[in-house]
Amino acid sequence: MQFTFQKYRSLLIATRAKDWRFSFIPQIFGNLYLWLILFDIPFSISSVLLLILSLLTSFGFAALGYFINEFFDKEDDENSNKVNKLKLVSSVNQFWLFVLILLFTFLPWLFLPFTNISIVLISTQIILFILYCVPPIRFKKNAYLAVVIDALYAYTIPLLLSYYTYFLFAGSNTIYFSFLIAYSFLLFIVGFRNIIIHYINDIFKDKLSGTKTLPRIIGVRKTNALLKISLYSELFLCTYVILLVAEKQKTLLLLFIVVFYLIYKLIKQSRNLKDNIIVNRPIRHIPDLYYQVYAPAIILFALVLNNINWIFLLPIHIALFVPFFRLQPIISWLYIISFKLYNISKLLYYIVIRQLLSWIVNYTIFFLFLLIGVNLKIRKTSALGYFKTKLRTK
Repeated sequence: MQFTFQKYRSLLIATRAKDWRFSFIPQIFGNLYLWLILFDIPFSISSVLLLILSLLTSFGFAALGYFINEFFDKEDDENSNKVNKLKLVSSVNQFWLFVLILLFTFLPWLFLPFTNISIVLISTQIILFILYCVPPIRFKKNAYLAVVIDALYAYTIPLLLSYYTYFLFAGSNTIYFSFLIAYSFLLFIVGFRNIIIHYINDIFKDKLSGTKTLPRIIGVRKTNALLKISLYSELFLCTYVILLVAEKQKTLLLLFIVVFYLIYKLIKQSRNLKDNIIVNRPIRHIPDLYYQVYAPAIILFALVLNNINWIFLLPIHIALFVPFFRLQPIISWLYIISFKLYNISKLLYYIVIRQLLSWIVNYTIFFLFLLIGVNLKIRKTSALGYFKTKLRTK
């Protein structure tokens, strides 16, 4: 049993699930909730099945991209002293893992709606994986094409594919063209910023392997400028996209609160930087919480307001897409609230409830004594005092 668990764990690590489960997939599912709203897809067994199949193929595509990348990165990873996750499993297990990933990726499409456009988008995704990773082309080595390809296959193509799939499922005639263009461009910028950050994190290891990434070629100042432009462009486009979708669902205006807070946070942190360099500071990640946590949560909330039956997605979403460390502040907050409520209830008991019970008991005794012709108030005594007086007289 221990061996089976360890084997499963090593296979899971080989897919690099930690790298995409809490980053790409929550943002994708936030979009899926949005498509349910935009296309007025009702709650039904078919729509729930649509989400399940979407989850499976999303996991499949994410794992496939990382698998191909790891498989053809073995030599570079060895040269740069980087841990290659696929080397943690045997060649046989690598083969079966690849087969399993392919099943997750493509099997759901036997049931999901698709047309030739879907096939073109899926094929584009696979071709981009190959162009990016596989020799002799391996555009990963091309500093300029690499960032474009990565942004496309990580964000833009999945967006278009999911949008078109739900469009087909709904049988809608409304395309929301302006929104789709703006949102696609927004996610392309998100992908561009994130791959730049990834290259910055790996800059010394890439130097060892001889990989010339964009940050290495253009230098710190230009990379810094690109990240700043990306951050402000993202927040501006987020505002525009929210305006477009809010016409369909007013609850989505809540997204503005998050975006305005992030803009405030970005401006505040920018002012605190003496050297004006953000390439290696947390400020570069500011919008990520919007895509990975806040936006999916708010869109899910709007979906539940449309139809309360969708509330079953809440615990599933938390379990699958929200890392525990993000829940810890909420758990701590709930603990504090429950502790305060407990203290308040104790206070209420002693001040109000206990007094009320005392009043009820005393007046019950008083009226019972009236029934036998004894008025304790006139006698200025209690029931116990009355009985003591009677015992003394005897």
